[in-house]
Amino acid sequence: MKKVIYFIIFNFLLLLFNKTLALDIEYNTEYNVKRAILVEDYVIKHKEKIDNFLKTYNVVWDDNLYNDLKIINESIDALRKIQNTNVEKKKADDVMQAVLERIKIVNEDLKIKLKQEKERFKERLNQKKQTYQKLWIKISDKIYNINLKIAKKIINQNDWLSLKELDIKNNLIVLNRESQKLKNFWNIDYKSEKEMRDAFVQILRNIKSEINYMNETLR
Repeated sequence: MKKVIYFIIFNFLLLLFNKTLALDIEYNTEYNVKRAILVEDYVIKHKEKIDNFLKTYNVVWDDNLYNDLKIINESIDALRKIQNTNVEKKKADDVMQAVLERIKIVNEDLKIKLKQEKERFKERLNQKKQTYQKLWIKISDKIYNINLKIAKKIINQNDWLSLKELDIKNNLIVLNRESQKLKNFWNIDYKSEKEMRDAFVQILRNIKSEINYMNETLR
């Protein structure tokens, strides 16, 4: 009988002790939850900017870059886990402090790496420009010579231009404009090799169209 009484008293005291411990625990606050959400939003947007930078400048991944982005992803996961009032406030505070410190270190590291990658990208782009420069000048000079020959023929014919000759004159003006674009190609600051290539292709298409229009007019 005494054992039963002792067992009941022991369990009662244990239950009371656990409740006392539970009352001593300070749980996370709504302020901390909102703060964690705001920091997570910042980290996500920051990660999107990094991803866009990597795509824009064709950055090749390495172990260091992979580890930095891994830390960012882990930080996002950690912030999401403390966005409730069921965790201890101290634990939430520790996670927040650790995340802020890790993000600061990663940002300083990435700032140096991404700056170096941007410089490498510009160097590669300039090398591509140099490769195409001779071709651009050659095409531009040919267009100029064509324009000059046709323009002389029109001018030498008479002072009054027919509708056909006016159309050809307009074609020559457009061709000359596209020719100047080719000559100034080197001075344009392109953001990517694709942008540079697309601009060059568009100029060639414009030239081809004007030459086709002029051929049709001359028939």
